[in-house]
Amino acid sequence: MSQYSSRLFRSRYRLLTGLASLVLLALGCDVLAGWLWHVESAVPENIHMVISTAACLALYGAALALALWRPRGQTHRLLAVMVIGIACLALLEHATGQSTGVDFPNLHAWRHDMLPNSGRMAALTATALLALGVGMCWLPAATPARTRIVQVCAAIPLLCGLLGGIAYLVDLELLYSWGAAVRMALSTAVGLLTASAGLYGLAARDQSRRLRSQDMANSVFATACILLIVIAGTTGLLIYRLASHAHEQSLQTVMSYSARQRAALLSAQFDISNDTARQLYQHPAMQSLLEAASHGQLKQADAAAVLSMQNNRSFNGMAIQDGAGRTLVQVGYFVNRPLQAVALRSPPGAILLWDGSYSYRTTHVYRTSAGSARLLLEQRLDMFNRIVQDTAPHDGLSGIYSLCGHDERYLHCFSQSPQDKGSTIPLAGNIHHFTVWPAFSGQRGTMHTIDFSHRNVIGAYEPVPDTGLAFSYKIEVGKLLAPIRRDLEVGLLVMSVVIALGALLLRWRTYPLLREVQQSNLMAELAAERFRNAAEANMDAFAIMEALRGGDGRIEDFRVVYINAEAERMWQISRREAIGSQFRQLGIALQIPDFFDSCRRVVENGQAISEEIPMAFNIDHPSWMHHEIVKAGDGVSVSMRDITQRKLAELDLALREALLKTVTDSIPALVAFIDREERYRYCNKSYMRLFGIRPEQIIGVHMRDFLGDEAYQQQRPEVEQALSGQPSSFERDMSVRGENRYVEGRYIPQQHADGSVSGFYVMIWDITQSRARELELRNKVTLDGMTGLLNRSAFMDMLDDEIKHHYVKRLAVALLFLDIDHFKQVNDTLGHAAGDELIREFARRLRSQVRATDHVARLGGDEFVILLAGLESEHTAAGVAEKLLEAASHDVELAGQRRKLSTSIGVAYAAVPDITPERLLQIADEALYQAKAAGRNTYRLHRVG
Repeated sequence: MSQYSSRLFRSRYRLLTGLASLVLLALGCDVLAGWLWHVESAVPENIHMVISTAACLALYGAALALALWRPRGQTHRLLAVMVIGIACLALLEHATGQSTGVDFPNLHAWRHDMLPNSGRMAALTATALLALGVGMCWLPAATPARTRIVQVCAAIPLLCGLLGGIAYLVDLELLYSWGAAVRMALSTAVGLLTASAGLYGLAARDQSRRLRSQDMANSVFATACILLIVIAGTTGLLIYRLASHAHEQSLQTVMSYSARQRAALLSAQFDISNDTARQLYQHPAMQSLLEAASHGQLKQADAAAVLSMQNNRSFNGMAIQDGAGRTLVQVGYFVNRPLQAVALRSPPGAILLWDGSYSYRTTHVYRTSAGSARLLLEQRLDMFNRIVQDTAPHDGLSGIYSLCGHDERYLHCFSQSPQDKGSTIPLAGNIHHFTVWPAFSGQRGTMHTIDFSHRNVIGAYEPVPDTGLAFSYKIEVGKLLAPIRRDLEVGLLVMSVVIALGALLLRWRTYPLLREVQQSNLMAELAAERFRNAAEANMDAFAIMEALRGGDGRIEDFRVVYINAEAERMWQISRREAIGSQFRQLGIALQIPDFFDSCRRVVENGQAISEEIPMAFNIDHPSWMHHEIVKAGDGVSVSMRDITQRKLAELDLALREALLKTVTDSIPALVAFIDREERYRYCNKSYMRLFGIRPEQIIGVHMRDFLGDEAYQQQRPEVEQALSGQPSSFERDMSVRGENRYVEGRYIPQQHADGSVSGFYVMIWDITQSRARELELRNKVTLDGMTGLLNRSAFMDMLDDEIKHHYVKRLAVALLFLDIDHFKQVNDTLGHAAGDELIREFARRLRSQVRATDHVARLGGDEFVILLAGLESEHTAAGVAEKLLEAASHDVELAGQRRKLSTSIGVAYAAVPDITPERLLQIADEALYQAKAAGRNTYRLHRVG
């Protein structure tokens, strides 16, 4: 258990970095998947990690893994540079206010917590990621200066994550104006803290540090201080959250009651106004006026007198209208241009008006067989107006009342101040920001949310029954927490003093004791480790003996004090029997000649002995022993090793090496062995025959120094493959003493039973002559003897392969069929020798006008073909045909005469070469025939597919 704990302690930084890598990869990938597939997080949050931050954390997790398991590679630095780039772009957005393309607002649109800059990384997060990327680029921390830089880079995201997480948990932006700038998603804060721990683990792992008591004492003290800070901070945060929550719950209860009272008051006001309007409408005199108005017989003077007489019930205005809506008679005034107006659901035609005060307009329709008339009544809601004035917003902890109604498109909210016109807000896409909205469906209650004006508020909502109106009462949380902020500041001050005093007390009382205990433990551990390494972990037999002296002070014998397990096995004696016994008797029993005298000389003169001696166990089967005797106080420590097998192996190896050297020196190939450092350890005499150098001059030389840098770079892939345990072979040109040679080689790895590779064998044959004969035979088979171009059979084989290759890649090809105009006249007038010269000149001109990747062939006589591969359009093929016509149009001198030269070309262009070679050649031949029919010295192009 102790050994396991020790190994775990030594690998703690590696475990920390590995765990941080896994957490970051899981966190980043989970957040990215949530954004892409619209999956809500299992942990409820007010704000969420954005895509760019999640990508950076996932990249950094991969960088930590690569830096941990492949520290010599550069991939982790490349990932760190990507993180730095994204962080810099995010900071540039905050500095300029312009988007740099790392926000992805469309992917964030399905959540509503990203306003006003959807998907934008917080500046504090970008700063922390920038520091993390820089720290990764400075690894490994091989020097103290680099270590300090990496530690600073790890501390920056640690502080940023702590500050951002605390700002999120305590809603710091509600307490201080700068809180919004440092607030970040809780998952982001966790990711930054994890990344900081991973970077610190890498930096600490790179330091070659030995466990010291001072280090342990510092570690224990730092851990105690951190626990003290965490406990105090957690307690303070919990108390703050409980106090703010209790205050919020209490306020929500009061707000809900206030909204309910106001809704009940307005409903009662509406009932009173409706009763008053109904009584007036049902009055006999008013019924007579409406009857007359429906028949078109209303007398305005009489009607005005009656209305004036009835207007003793706090009506602003009274009017009678005909069925078309024309006012026949009016008494008082109506609000014609209100600042806000909302139609009520009940009674029909009722409207609530706001013009610095609330007015209530109702419409009563009177119908007869002759037509209809309407009675319009407008009343001031005096009682409700007084309540509104009394509860208008003022300084201090005051809330905002909102009375709202809505139609199909807009939400209409009345104002609490005559200077305010109220609000008319489109409903589309904004419903979730209205604290009053749930009340329109008959619900009542409270909520903590971000309102339409992006304020963090606590709101209560209450419906006004049967009217389609709703009340909301909201208070900004910042005002709510203003009293708590002062208490929090005092509490933080007190907590800081307590933590400082506690840290001083811890250091004063525990540090000396920790240092003493740790020093004792360290000494004991080092002593035990030294003993285990020297004895039990040693493959040699090990014994400690003390001298036994006589009366004259001379050494008479040695007493065995300790032997290890290997000594028990070699001497075939148990530790219990050996310890305490006299070694002279033990040495005689083991038949070790002159061993006692050797031990005594070491004690007397202090010079250690290390020698190999033969043992006389069996004359027919000799054996050897290697022992070392070192003085240890008034005694000796002895280590022994049976080297019989090694001695026999050395003899056998000498015989094998002699045989191998004889065999390899006699074969006509270069044979060598190269170790893992790529240095020659053996080579045969063929090296002297080929390179003119003796084999012993190569031993110990690096391959790069022997072959030259250029030749070494050519063979490096095969060397790396062989050193990885895989055989490799090659054929290539090699420059030997200024002469080009063509060689074939094989690298065969020397692989051991455990899978390790100690080097590789080299077998190289000089095949220059056979290669030359092979090329000569191949050229005779595939090339035209007169022009050096491909012949017909070779071209048709190549054409079939090219068509298949470009069909798979969906690339176009073009086949050009050419012949020399009036070639027969040249043969008839100047002879076949001149005709052959003309064919060779024509072939040279063709070859000079096409790319090296294009294929030119002679089919026979004066017929030539050219395959143009990988074309973008048929215009490219047409352009090549025009170049060939131009190149062929220059005169040529044949048999002492200047002759005009021209050619005709047929082009078959295959956009998608799904065609046989024979068919493509036939189409090009048909196009050539049309070019000749057009008068020669031109081309015709046919498109295939």
